[in-house]
Amino acid sequence: MPGEHAVTRAEERLDVGTEVIPVGRARLVVETITEEVLVPVQVSRQRVRVEMGPATDTSSVPRGPATASRWLTLYADEPVVTVRSVPSERVRLATTWVPGEAEVRTTVAREVVEVETPN
Repeated sequence: MPGEHAVTRAEERLDVGTEVIPVGRARLVVETITEEVLVPVQVSRQRVRVEMGPATDTSSVPRGPATASRWLTLYADEPVVTVRSVPSERVRLATTWVPGEAEVRTTVAREVVEVETPN
C-alpha cells in the first residue's frame, strides 16, 4: 500500500536464572581424645597351705635334724593391657540444597512509538 510505513518496536525483557558459585569450603577434621577407662579384671594367685596329719608309718621318716628343703614355685595372674584401634563409627560429610527465594530488581527499557503528523 502506498504511504504505509512500518516500525518494529523493541523492548528489553528480564531473563533471570541461577548460577552455581562457590560460597565456602568445609573440611572434616578428626581429633583424638584420650580418656581414662577403669575396667575391673579378676585375678587369682596360688598360695601354700600346709596340711598335717598323724604319722602312721614312722619307719620311712628320716631321723635327725631336718636339712632337706623343697622350693615350690607359686604363680599369680597379672593383668595385661593391650590397646588397639578398632573402627567404631563411620562419618560422612554430605551437602544438601536448601530451597530459598531471592528478589531481583532491575530496570528494563521499552520503546514507545509515537506518530507525529504535520498539521
